[in-house]
Amino acid sequence: MSVTTLVAVGDDVEITGDPDARYPIYSVTKTAVAAAVLLLVRQGAVELDSVRRLLDHTSGVRDYGSLAEYHEAVRRQPGLAWDDDEFLARTSAAGPQFEPGEGWTYSNTGYLRLRRLLDEHGGLASFLPHLGLAQAKVAEGLDDLAAAVPAPSALLLDGVRDVRAVYDPRWVGHRTLVARVLDLVGFWRDLPAEMLDPRTFVPIGADAPGFVRPSYGIGVMADPENSLGTIVGHGGGGPGYAAAVFAVPSADAVAIVLAADERYPAQRKALELLTAATTGTTPRP
Repeated sequence: MSVTTLVAVGDDVEITGDPDARYPIYSVTKTAVAAAVLLLVRQGAVELDSVRRLLDHTSGVRDYGSLAEYHEAVRRQPGLAWDDDEFLARTSAAGPQFEPGEGWTYSNTGYLRLRRLLDEHGGLASFLPHLGLAQAKVAEGLDDLAAAVPAPSALLLDGVRDVRAVYDPRWVGHRTLVARVLDLVGFWRDLPAEMLDPRTFVPIGADAPGFVRPSYGIGVMADPENSLGTIVGHGGGGPGYAAAVFAVPSADAVAIVLAADERYPAQRKALELLTAATTGTTPRP
């Protein structure tokens, strides 16, 4: 199993594992999608209020991840992803999870819609150089996973030894980046100011390990009441891989964990590394 971690505090950067290893980062990509949308807002191409509820998961749009038929389809036909119309038709048929602004529920479908908005302006890949993510790649097909480290998965077919050979990454409606830890750190150390504004943080109404006040803002998980300072970040996981990035911007501290193991506790590990780096303690092995 391949695991690569990066911890950066100020000018100090420490990497364990292979720094050149690339991994799909799954939902950690949502933060990049949100940052790209914010670029459109700054350019005057989009009104923030028109997309805010998609960005912070308060839209009520049904999450395709809540559909048993989605997970069954991924398992049975991993190489043949639904197209956007099918994603949207199936989630629409299931109905909204609540009226806009009347709750909070994580919605991959909401970020699929945001990715489609980016497609109208050149696509997510065209925004990456402007976000400090020039070396990351958007996976649009099997060939785009070839650069990643191999990983087995129990989630596909009857179990597979190498996800890259069978999994169509378009099963991730908002798409996934494939990246090294060093490809990500600059972006996470220079997040858009809107993502750090505590006025945008919405309590999620559920517990989250390691968080005092679990919240979600514009493309980021957040904890504005953590003893380390405000934490922002994101986790991600799917067939074969797990990923997490958490940061304490006030301490110029970032922890990144990328693993070729879908069961790996990447979020817990990243929070432990971040805590150790900012408090001078030793993380658990």
